[in-house]
Amino acid sequence: MEHILEFPTSIILALVFMLIPIALHRFAGNSAVVRTLGSVRMARILLAVGAVMLAVEGTWSVPLHQSYAFIGYVLVMLLSLGLTVVSGIKKKKKVGFLLNHLGIFLIIWGALFGSSDVKRSKMVVNKDYAENFSYADDGLVVQLPFSVKLKEFTVDYYPDGVSPRQFTSKILVDGKEMSVAVNEPVSYDGYTLFQESYDREFGQYTVLQVVRDPWLPVIYVGMLLLAVGSIMLLFGRWKLKLVVPVTLLLTVAFTALTVAKINFGTLMPALRSWWFVPHLFIYMVAYSLMAFALIMWIAAEMKKKDQWRELSNNLMRSSSALLIIGMLTGSVWARQAWGDYWAWDPKENWAAVTWFLSLMHLHLQDKRGWKSLAILILSFLALQITWYGVNYLPSAMNSMHTYMK
Repeated sequence: MEHILEFPTSIILALVFMLIPIALHRFAGNSAVVRTLGSVRMARILLAVGAVMLAVEGTWSVPLHQSYAFIGYVLVMLLSLGLTVVSGIKKKKKVGFLLNHLGIFLIIWGALFGSSDVKRSKMVVNKDYAENFSYADDGLVVQLPFSVKLKEFTVDYYPDGVSPRQFTSKILVDGKEMSVAVNEPVSYDGYTLFQESYDREFGQYTVLQVVRDPWLPVIYVGMLLLAVGSIMLLFGRWKLKLVVPVTLLLTVAFTALTVAKINFGTLMPALRSWWFVPHLFIYMVAYSLMAFALIMWIAAEMKKKDQWRELSNNLMRSSSALLIIGMLTGSVWARQAWGDYWAWDPKENWAAVTWFLSLMHLHLQDKRGWKSLAILILSFLALQITWYGVNYLPSAMNSMHTYMK
């Protein structure tokens, strides 16, 4: 079945599906079904359903994303996003609104229809002779259009002489010398090679992950549009002078708590990336804004201050924007380190749950009632699980992001 959906079938299906929202809006825009699909209410429902599914998979490692139910859910979400974008263009919605929805559409669209064209395999490369094949996860041999031979493998250790700082494979690709290291992949002839593993005893061979993803440019365009749209969401009118100092104080506190759990003296190779600091800082600010939003909402309810409630909504909006920017930086980093921008890891799933819940709050038409407070509390609880609680979930043993000292 997967081979049937490969190129050129994949691109045909993708283009046809992209035309469906346009056709529905043009010829059936006034029907109740189409109006419902493109409504804010449908957006809230889809976000709620997605949050539940991601929470289940993130907690018990149940591969829901491989089920037909999940594929159906994604198709409905794409239709809803497509209709929202088409309708938004006609109604001349704000640029940020269009960029955010179009960006999410392109990411999901490219990931879904391009999944059959993504090829991943592992290649054992040694010093004795060049290899021109690799092995897929199902054990099938994958013939490659180039050959690879190991010239030298090195491990750079920290001063303690035990903890590895970096793994580097100097290889010959069709006779051309290249270097592959953790967070430093190389590309050749449409393929990207990532450092996967190595011969821990003698260093006579290295294991490379070989990835071919022709849809990656589509994903990156979607990420760029979403990042720009999210940045535009950050701008708001802050009427309380304490916003900046309180946010900074909370950010420093959250960062200190996070950094205290990381041993920088023997930082693992995957964490040695220039993406580390912006990814961490953006998330800490997002966490701080969400915590501040919850505090201000409760204070507004106690003191009956509408101005404080409005501030809470603005803080939550900015937190949501920073959450997605943090996820995007993490996705690009993950691609460089492990060869995939999204691995359905427990921590990734719970980060998405937190973002989905914050988006539900953003889509509330009435942000003054109990629903607003309930979603705020759920978002903050999901944030706690994402931050440190994931380490104690049943799925923790399967996580790439559980870093212990």
